[in-house]
Amino acid sequence: MNLNSIKITNPWWEDREAIRQDPRLSQLLGKPYYIDSPTKKELHLKPGQRFILRGARQVGKTTLLKEKILEAIQSQQIAPENCLYLSCEAFESFKELQEFLTSWVAPKKNTPLLLCLDEVTFIPEWQRSLLWLINAGLLQNATTLITGSNSRDLKISGERFPGRNVKEIKIYPASWDQFSKIEFLKKYPPNDLLALYLKVGGFPHAIRDFYEYGKVRDDTYETYANWIFGDAHRFQLNRELLIHLLFRIFDTLSSQVTWQRLIEKSTIKSYETALDYVEHLEMAFLCHVSNCYDPDKEMGAPRKAKKIYFVDPLLYGVVGGFLRGIQNAFVWWSETLSNPEFRGKIFESLVVNHFARRQEPLYYWYSPNLKREIDILFIREGQLFLYDVKSQSLQLKPALGKEVAVITPHEFLRGLR
Repeated sequence: MNLNSIKITNPWWEDREAIRQDPRLSQLLGKPYYIDSPTKKELHLKPGQRFILRGARQVGKTTLLKEKILEAIQSQQIAPENCLYLSCEAFESFKELQEFLTSWVAPKKNTPLLLCLDEVTFIPEWQRSLLWLINAGLLQNATTLITGSNSRDLKISGERFPGRNVKEIKIYPASWDQFSKIEFLKKYPPNDLLALYLKVGGFPHAIRDFYEYGKVRDDTYETYANWIFGDAHRFQLNRELLIHLLFRIFDTLSSQVTWQRLIEKSTIKSYETALDYVEHLEMAFLCHVSNCYDPDKEMGAPRKAKKIYFVDPLLYGVVGGFLRGIQNAFVWWSETLSNPEFRGKIFESLVVNHFARRQEPLYYWYSPNLKREIDILFIREGQLFLYDVKSQSLQLKPALGKEVAVITPHEFLRGLR
């Protein structure tokens, strides 16, 4: 990768105003469908600070990098020619990345720098290139932003990326709170807006689709499906087996499910295979897995049945409709949500993900003797918190010696935190 090629993706080096014409920013900033990510405020432009941003593809990580470059230039904290954006898919090895970064950083090492390394997990052992620069004292004045779409790659490499100034941040599709603050959606009454969130979800492209077309287009569903399979291909996962497991996750929504139940009527021969595939889906930020809480051990019981949820309502439309060959999947998805029982399950998924983004680990609890299940359980400061998701308010008996709070759509809209 030569410097002339990099200049094409860093036009602000020659014209500081060029960042405003960046395709990602010009399509979003100031638009009624713009999502103001709270993560942006966490990315402080401080010398020696390093951030690792984990999150699904198409969730807005690249946009965050471009927004920080805009901020650095506008605030004059960092000169335009000292802000570097690299799409790491263009590099074949960590050595190639190391050589380029060394040649670019070395002459500037005594000035404030901003390094944005996008989708760095495409480069095997990427951390070795940065370690070399750190050990050579070349990044002491640099703010480094690193993104990747698979937590497996980033976790393995990130653990080998030393320093107290490294902060890891997970990036998710827009939460309900973010969704409700999008400009063109403020006209909707709360109940209608919640119903819309269940239909559209929080991925930026889907939200823009709804603004422009009044629906999520099939080619947008296809974009996300291609991301799912493209990421799985990198880890040599079988497409047909993955599709089967995605269908089973959809079909068993809000139910307790064992590995054996997930692989029934498939060519998968062992639960270990199912475990590997579901772990991949977790690492790729596609689903959340709740383990059953064991009160005797005060931890999750990994051998017991799980509850598996996709991380965003859009993915239910992708898996339940588009991947099954349904034309105009958004219409199908909207009609499916008109079923109160099914809508309640999707609402449960929304609430579980609301807590999962804020509280780890998150469990459910089930007693076979009492035939009693609690949807959400977590421990905070040594205290148990229990919640059950219901369509209507009611009084529940205590469980595990604790009160059980009921979360209804009404309670959720009142500002559950």
